[in-house]
Amino acid sequence: MRNISIVLFLLIAFSSCHQQNKKDESEDRLVRKQTYENLIIQKIDLTGKNELPERVKIVTEILTTSPRYKQLTKGLNEAIVKNGGQFFGINLEGSPYPRKDKTWNYSKTYDFTLYEMYVERQLNTSRFSFDPVNKQLYELDEVHEKLVPIEFDGSLLLEYNALSK
Repeated sequence: MRNISIVLFLLIAFSSCHQQNKKDESEDRLVRKQTYENLIIQKIDLTGKNELPERVKIVTEILTTSPRYKQLTKGLNEAIVKNGGQFFGINLEGSPYPRKDKTWNYSKTYDFTLYEMYVERQLNTSRFSFDPVNKQLYELDEVHEKLVPIEFDGSLLLEYNALSK
């Protein structure tokens, strides 16, 4: 009889711990989801509704008007939705002025990531970098781990240079 009572006690204790873990997991998911939604707010809004410094707006325009970016994003939204995704966008991950530019990291260059958003994950597909010293836009070739210069609208450099003075 004593053994049965010990087994029952252990089962009850295990059951209550298991229920508590399920509760903790759901709270963890809620916190992660809230944090993730807060992170989304930090992403660059291509419609221009958020207030970013002019320098970041121009560098973003240099990227988004480049032939390579246009090639990568042509028909991308339709393909993402067809595959169960939501949208695509770009994220400024680093800049020479992280506080002013509202980025997470310091970098000598403006570092962008092109990403696809799905319900359960974010898929980073391409990385770009604009060097403010050399005034050159690059795409990261992840296979060879090197930056490859890409074409862009050079007339936008006039606007960028005017802000840099």
